[in-house]
Amino acid sequence: MARLFPYMHIHNFFSDELNAEILAYAVKRQLDFKQSVIYSRGVKKILDSRISLTLKDFEPYKTIIQESVRKRIPALIDGLKISKFNAGEIETEFVCYADGSLFKAHIDTAVHKKTDKPRVISAVYYLHSLPRKFEGGNLRIHTISIGEEKEKSTDISPDNNSLLAFPSFAPHEVRPVIAPGIDFKDWRFAINCWILKA
Repeated sequence: MARLFPYMHIHNFFSDELNAEILAYAVKRQLDFKQSVIYSRGVKKILDSRISLTLKDFEPYKTIIQESVRKRIPALIDGLKISKFNAGEIETEFVCYADGSLFKAHIDTAVHKKTDKPRVISAVYYLHSLPRKFEGGNLRIHTISIGEEKEKSTDISPDNNSLLAFPSFAPHEVRPVIAPGIDFKDWRFAINCWILKA
């Protein structure tokens, strides 16, 4: 028996106008995106297990996404079957994925900066130009195998203007993006949010 972690995929998360505005903002900030890092025992590292570009400062949209996600925390706790907790900070980062970008299997509780406030819920807001120019880039949620049954997984498409939420301890990965020769504005964009325990 394999255990699949619950997840919620909410479409039409923002208005079409706000969705387009956030994407246009990201395109304008192209030169400010820097190589993504992971944290290993509290130390920043650049590794080939995570290939993407990251933008940390993206106000006012950072506050907009944080407030929108915070309003949904009670529904996320119920939908993800997580024990109730007092929510604290919501960490965020804006990430973009070009041809060959990926993030190999990991859990979000193991890759964040050293803190005594654990991540409980991970939420990813997806946005991209229409029609979609890239292929791949699905988020794959892995199961935990129990007994002899082989591990299975589920792939979720990074649909524009949707929010995907899952427990931060669920093993997951971003599958390789296939986007040879396309412009920056047509890459796979996402805003990662992590809801920390207060």
